[in-house]
Amino acid sequence: MKTIQQLIQGGPAIGDGGYLIELERRGYVDSGSGRERVGTGRGSGQFTPEVAIEHPDALRELHREFLNAGSQVLQALTFFGTREKLNRAGYGSQVEEINAAAVKLAKDVASDRALVAGSVSRTQLVEREGMEALPKAADHIAEQIRLLKDAGVDFLILETFFHLAEMMVALKAAATSGLPVVATMSFRPLVAQCSDGHTPAECAKVMADLGAIAVGANCEQDPARMLPLLREMRRATNVPLAAQPAAFRTTDACHSFTRLPEFPDSLESIQISRQAFSDFGRLAKSEGIGFVGGCCGCNAAYIRVLAGAVNE
Repeated sequence: MKTIQQLIQGGPAIGDGGYLIELERRGYVDSGSGRERVGTGRGSGQFTPEVAIEHPDALRELHREFLNAGSQVLQALTFFGTREKLNRAGYGSQVEEINAAAVKLAKDVASDRALVAGSVSRTQLVEREGMEALPKAADHIAEQIRLLKDAGVDFLILETFFHLAEMMVALKAAATSGLPVVATMSFRPLVAQCSDGHTPAECAKVMADLGAIAVGANCEQDPARMLPLLREMRRATNVPLAAQPAAFRTTDACHSFTRLPEFPDSLESIQISRQAFSDFGRLAKSEGIGFVGGCCGCNAAYIRVLAGAVNE
């Protein structure tokens, strides 16, 4: 099996799609909307990955669907798998178990057909407590990265970070693991800057300087809305780009689907067609994007047309 560096170099490498929202639609994950006002980060949180131990067959089947659709990389369902987030959801004592189980499920399905990435996301501590929480966030992220390395992931995907400052501490923690890192920021409410005021170009340069083998964006925007910020990143760095757009449309006033009133319980009304991912695959290939996949709302049908377009 090729390394992630080799797949990206000969790319675009094909990632997978979104897990938590797809599993929520199938009845295995709690959206959290009944527990807290979405977006406040004050409650137990939504979309946590305990499905890895509570409904492993459901997660295993979703991995199979992405693999059969053409994914060359399967992400272990460890998104929001830090102790901080899982503790608020009532699973703080099972952090090790959840992360290890998620990696094992992905590796069992991937076998020798795909690589397995460990997904590491923001902690939400910075959103809830401010920048003074960065040292605490760094500890939680470093702990999860150690767990993922011990479980045997091939590389890390740092994704859905809203603050560049938190991405920086995550990249520094990842560097100690020796694992290759793909790093993607998320931009909201507009694509002009991240939550602590840095442009996509500034984010790309910092992530590359801190060792990421590919940098880019994920979630929040559909492919067409994400492309301009990716092009801005391209002008700021020479490392390959990575893109995992969402499958939900946004508005000119708000470029973030999680800030729209349809999130999380009316997402079907803003779902985009899979044709958008087919078009994106062709553009990604022509523009030399190294890693492409999908995020929230992106099921195997989207990955199948994305892979088809890349491989034309």
